[in-house]
Amino acid sequence: MSYLVNMVILGLQLCLLLLIAVVMVDCEDLKCGVWFAKSTISGGGLGMFAGVEFMKGEKLLSTGDVVVPIVDKAIHQPGKHLFLWDEYTWDGRGMFMDNEGVHEKLSAASPGFGSGVNCYMDLVNVKETMPLNSNTGLHRYSDPGVGAFSTYWNRETLATTSILPGHELFASYGNAWFTSREEEIGPVPLKGDLTLAERLLNKYKMRAKRLKLMRVKAEIIEDIWESFAWQNPWNETSRILFGLPRNWEDTRVASNKTLLWFRRREHSVTLDWLEDHGMCGDFITVKNSTIRQAGRGAFARKEFKTGDIVAPFPFIHLPYRRYLDMFGITKNIDGEFEANNIKEHKQLLLNYCMGHNESTMLLCPYGTLSSHINHNQTLANVEMVWSDPKTSSHNPEWLNTSLSELYSISYSGLSMTLQATRDINAGDEIFLDYGDEWEEAWQHHVSNWKPVENSKNYMSAEQLNLETKHLKTEFETLFDPYPNNVVIHVNLAFDRPRSTWLDYWEDGTLQDYIMEVDEYTKKCDILNRERDEEGNVWYTAVINATDDESDKKELKRLKKLPRLAFVFFDKPHTTDMHLPWAFRHDIRIPDHLFPSTWRNKR
Repeated sequence: MSYLVNMVILGLQLCLLLLIAVVMVDCEDLKCGVWFAKSTISGGGLGMFAGVEFMKGEKLLSTGDVVVPIVDKAIHQPGKHLFLWDEYTWDGRGMFMDNEGVHEKLSAASPGFGSGVNCYMDLVNVKETMPLNSNTGLHRYSDPGVGAFSTYWNRETLATTSILPGHELFASYGNAWFTSREEEIGPVPLKGDLTLAERLLNKYKMRAKRLKLMRVKAEIIEDIWESFAWQNPWNETSRILFGLPRNWEDTRVASNKTLLWFRRREHSVTLDWLEDHGMCGDFITVKNSTIRQAGRGAFARKEFKTGDIVAPFPFIHLPYRRYLDMFGITKNIDGEFEANNIKEHKQLLLNYCMGHNESTMLLCPYGTLSSHINHNQTLANVEMVWSDPKTSSHNPEWLNTSLSELYSISYSGLSMTLQATRDINAGDEIFLDYGDEWEEAWQHHVSNWKPVENSKNYMSAEQLNLETKHLKTEFETLFDPYPNNVVIHVNLAFDRPRSTWLDYWEDGTLQDYIMEVDEYTKKCDILNRERDEEGNVWYTAVINATDDESDKKELKRLKKLPRLAFVFFDKPHTTDMHLPWAFRHDIRIPDHLFPSTWRNKR
């Protein structure tokens, strides 16, 4: 018996050793899935590339990135001015965060893919999902860290088609993004324009064959195409002609394949080129931080040695931080919202940007997942260094450029990298020293923090969405109302024939339907709740079918909807980020890295 026991123990030990070896090999051989490098689009700055093959529907990163609302900026900062984030933000309505503010437009700063990925409409190969909303269990009655980090996170990036290693990654900006910027960027092809250009190329190929049969000289045939494709007076304004190859060599290659194949090849690089000219952007992942008040943190997916590059740290520059100031908002006599002259707060985005006490300059990192790296002076294991221009979009000459000149530059061009200051094991949390001034400000905030009055029973929309199994009707809320900081909406994906979504409901994949349709939501009233013979609960709701801003109302009834059709939202200016005492402070750039040219507050 003892022999058998010893053999079993020996077998278990061998299995354990084998498992450890596999894990070690996996960590050592972890391939870079997503790279940052110079874009294949002329003037596109930094781009993002696939380092491995991705199948349709596959996630490109281990976790999604943070999304930071920029609330009521048009009210706080009216008038025309250059705010570089405007070129990189997304519509907050598509992320279920439009109720954060009172202005009809809410922008969402989305570091990582949301800011780093470029767009070629006919070559789009990735899409981003809606972020989740979670404050990691912190509560305004007990935690001084609430409101200091964005609760919107895990905006995942999915492949919309198969992607080969070396292909540049493209997300859809929408046609309107390009048509509104035609004066600056020219007639960039829109969705479907490559198909139309392909038809023109095919017609030329057919006519060229006919002309050859008629013994027309090749030079004349080529002259015909040159006159049409390259010397046409519409050449500089036609998006379709702009999609055609610009020389004979490329035209012949495209003619032998397809224009779409040619453009995909044109916007691809080799893995060797990425190794020499890029930086890996997916060697970190995100989960709840070991520092409770910090919310989420960044963790190493592989082992790093001292001096290794842990993550790229490209920046969006804001030469004047005053554009993040927030003021008191009131309604004027016309019923329109406007800001007064009393400065009340700063945009949450400030906490994700870096600065110096002698300058108004802010640098906001947009590397994948790196915005989750928290502060810890004693456990800091990475430091910032200015990037090598060969492997980034960094322009060293900008370090000697005045802030007024940088203000007029409408694209990003500054970058740092995060380097390991000590050996880092896979699974370790990554920490950066935010500087003494940040540390002092945080300690002062904690020592002076007090819970908001009457906040002990506060419930956020997030909490209600998680805990509310059955919804109350309008009649029931007269006697048992929901908290006055929330409002209930219905997803307009259910303002469609019931047959559209019923199969998903029966299969238990209704959430997939909601994600696929990607519709807006609308405020509603729940009129009725009923239970069918099988015990399923269905709701009848009513919405205003006209524009919310319209004085007219056309009520529409939506019947037999499931619980997942409804979502609670926080009312404007009631979430933790709007608390008047919520911590705000930029991360501080070390003195030896910050250029004297930018020190305009001395």
